[in-house]
Amino acid sequence: MRESPLGSDPGIHPVTLPVLVAIARAIERESVQRYETLSATMERRGEKATAAAFRIMLDEERKHVDAVERWAASLGEPLADESPFEWRLPADLATSWDDIVGSARLTPYRAFAIAVDNERRAFTLYSYLAAAATDERVAAEAERLALEELGHASLMRRWRRQAWHLERRTGQAEAPAVATTAALHALLARHERDIAGRHRAIAARLRSLGDDESAGLLERFADERRVASAPAEEPPGAPPAADDPVHLLVAAQEPLEAFSEALEGVLRTTEGELFAEVERALADVVARLSAIAVQTSRRTTAAA
Repeated sequence: MRESPLGSDPGIHPVTLPVLVAIARAIERESVQRYETLSATMERRGEKATAAAFRIMLDEERKHVDAVERWAASLGEPLADESPFEWRLPADLATSWDDIVGSARLTPYRAFAIAVDNERRAFTLYSYLAAAATDERVAAEAERLALEELGHASLMRRWRRQAWHLERRTGQAEAPAVATTAALHALLARHERDIAGRHRAIAARLRSLGDDESAGLLERFADERRVASAPAEEPPGAPPAADDPVHLLVAAQEPLEAFSEALEGVLRTTEGELFAEVERALADVVARLSAIAVQTSRRTTAAA
C-alpha cells in the first residue's frame, strides 16, 4: 500500500462547520503567503523562470481564497480576522516547501511537482475530515473541498507537464553505473574535482565583492575534499555572471545538488560495504549543502 501523504493523524476533533471553514481558509491563505515569498525569493536569486512559475501558482491560489470566502458566506460562516479560532496547519502540508526552498535546482518543473504533492496532501486532509465528521452536512462539505483539491492538483499536473517538456530539451544525465570500489572512487574524484574548481571560481568572485566569509567557506570545502588520485589542479570553473553573494552562493550549491542526485541513483543499485561508502559520501555532500544554505540565508537576510 502507498504511504499516506499525511505522516500522522491530524487529530482534529470535533470536525464542525466553523472548524472546516477555518481550515479551508488557512490552507489557501498559507499557500498565497508561501507563493508570494517563494516568487520573491526566486526573483531575488535571479531564477526568473522559477519565479514566474510561482507567480502563476500565486494567481491561481488567490482565486482559491476568493472561492473559499464565497463558499463560507454561502454557509453563513463569518471569516473575520478577529475570530477567536486559532488554527495551525498540519506540518505535512509545508514539509515539501521547507525541504526544497534553499535548493539551487528548484526548476519550474520541480516547483509544480511539489505543488501537485501538496494539493494531494490537502485532498487527504479533507478526506480525513469528511470521515471524522459526525454531522452529515459537514461531511458533505469536506468531501466537496476534497474534490476541489483534486481539481487543483489536475491543473498543477498540466503545468508540470508543460514545464517538463520545456526543461527536457536540455537533457538529463543517466544515473551512473557503479559496481566496484574503484568505479566509485573514480566517480567521487571526478565530481569533487569539478566541484572544487567551481567553488574556487565562485570564491574568487565573492572576494572581489568583499564577502571574505562566504569565499572562505567555499575555499575550505575545496581544500578539505581534495582527492589524492585527482590532478593537483582542479579545472577552472567559470563563476556565474552575478554581482551579489546570494546568487553566487546558490550557484555554489548547484554542483553539490547534482552530485547528491547522482549518489542517490548509485544507492539504488549497490549494497554492502559499497552502499555504506556511498552513504558516507552522500552525508558529506548534504553537510556541505546545509552549510552553504545557512550562509545563503544569512546573506539573504542581510540584503533584505
